[in-house]
Amino acid sequence: MKMTTMTSMLFSAIFLFFACEDDDNNDTDIDDQYEVEADGVAYTETDDAAADIYNTIVATLNANDNNGIVAEVNHSENAVNAGLTLDYTRTVYFGNPALGTPVMQDNITAGLDLPQRISVYTNADGNTVIAYNTIDYIINRHDIGDVSTTATIENALANIVGSATDETIMINEVDDDDWDGIVTVTSPNDFDTTYNNIITTLNSLEPITIMAELDHQANAAGVDMTLGASKLIIFGNPVLGTPLMNASRTTALDLPQKMLVYEDADGGVNIIYNDPSYIADRHDIDDNEDTIATISQALENIAASGAAE
Repeated sequence: MKMTTMTSMLFSAIFLFFACEDDDNNDTDIDDQYEVEADGVAYTETDDAAADIYNTIVATLNANDNNGIVAEVNHSENAVNAGLTLDYTRTVYFGNPALGTPVMQDNITAGLDLPQRISVYTNADGNTVIAYNTIDYIINRHDIGDVSTTATIENALANIVGSATDETIMINEVDDDDWDGIVTVTSPNDFDTTYNNIITTLNSLEPITIMAELDHQANAAGVDMTLGASKLIIFGNPVLGTPLMNASRTTALDLPQKMLVYEDADGGVNIIYNDPSYIADRHDIDDNEDTIATISQALENIAASGAAE
């Protein structure tokens, strides 16, 4: 699918996004890169092989009919395909609409952080780290009220990881002073036009891979619940994402990029995505400023394409 209309400014910014590569991308501070410091992350460590742990987690998810695996992202393989290196790092995206829909009913923007994801990676000591976003992180970030399913979600995540490792799970508490890091663009177009504009833009960019498209509204209907129009796109390019994960491995929880299109209660259409500066701040990435700025500009223009009349 090719884009039929686009300003030269949009093309230029997006070209820079996917073509710019810092010669220092593979220079990483080994002393800092494997520290699990991100707010709102639960994690554990084991000396079992990373691939074995990952496969156990996937098998556990597949054994429960209520869970659906949305996408599996092999970050290290993607890095190799881009001519870069990254130690074993994989993320599985999965969800249970019966549990996640009530959270999004409280605040639809939570659809940016749902479905859940678990990342598995090998650290500098050769041990395996398993990490996921806590439900408190989602509650805090999206100002979620008293939703009955949040405790069930938290327990389920802990059980999945705990049964795979039999290790104690550590919790990084959420800093209430953290900014939410969500960029919002209002679209004058209807929902379908806005969403299709973004998909057309992404498909026109050869370096981009769309990992998954998730229809939250349809998934809610599948469990006899109602939700406004809401679709999530998961997409990325390892040329820019890999250096960020080399700087801080838990960044795999926030990469690839995600863009949520939703219709609010008043019928307005909004596009939201994670501010790359927020991702860098959350995962304690001190360098890669040029990459962060380039990604920020490109995401701004991709979102603008959805709102283009």
